[in-house]
Amino acid sequence: MDMTSPAAARPPSNAWMPSIHWAQYQRASNYQGPERRLYDFEIMAVLSGEITVHFIDEPETLRYYPGDLMFLSAAERHRIEIPASADTHMLGIHFDFFDDFEPTPDIPMVVDEDRVHGELFCQSPTGPDGERLFARKYPSLPADIVKSMELACEEFMTARAGYDLVTRGAMLLALAAILRQQNVPRRPASAAYLSGLRELADELGRSLHLSWPNAVLAERLNVSEDHFVRLFKEQFGVTPNQHVQHLRHQEAKRCLRETDMKVEAIGSSIGFASLHHFSHAFKRWQGVSPREYRKMCTIL
Repeated sequence: MDMTSPAAARPPSNAWMPSIHWAQYQRASNYQGPERRLYDFEIMAVLSGEITVHFIDEPETLRYYPGDLMFLSAAERHRIEIPASADTHMLGIHFDFFDDFEPTPDIPMVVDEDRVHGELFCQSPTGPDGERLFARKYPSLPADIVKSMELACEEFMTARAGYDLVTRGAMLLALAAILRQQNVPRRPASAAYLSGLRELADELGRSLHLSWPNAVLAERLNVSEDHFVRLFKEQFGVTPNQHVQHLRHQEAKRCLRETDMKVEAIGSSIGFASLHHFSHAFKRWQGVSPREYRKMCTIL
């Protein structure tokens, strides 16, 4: 039977067996994507910059800023844009809920509209009455969701023994936490400060080598230091210092995996005055030293 939408059967959530098809950190700017559909699902955490997504059934485009999560469902038509002015850093994961799709060179995750395999669209989970479970946008993600996504991505990329079990567990934790977000009342930062907060978050991501005292950041918004920290946490779910440390951790891992930079140079590029301080901080973040992490990635 030829189908053009996800299968109608809806197993319960205790049958979820998510498998990851692709996971990666990305940087992009000035991107105008084509309209597309996916066979699977994608979640994307915006770490810095901005993403705009056009859905054909949405009256307005959705904009995603640092701290937001984009959730793309199977078979939904959408188009992604990234402004030329934005240096957007993202963490994306393609996955399914029921281990019901395996991309191949002939049938990748993005649908070829000239050769649609309708029976391959992944099943979408729904609520007891058939309602949609996941929204398309989640603002101000809690840190635990991002950490679960980071763990899933790292395990998928390094493919250590048992990685499939770890990635499945990490995805279940992330998806459960995302579901719970829909029932948490939100108190967004005052609209008067949103633009300034987003600009500051972007600048933090572009300037990890600099020191960022809260007093200096607060002065940029013309508010007290305590008020600034409270506004930042309301918008991004973490304190400014936690946000900067998170970005430094991710950039350090990227440099260790993808470049031949010396460890000391990597530390200097993200704001550490000495190799000792960088190594100590990295081991606190990752559980291993920078050199051990690089060696692990190289071997695997």
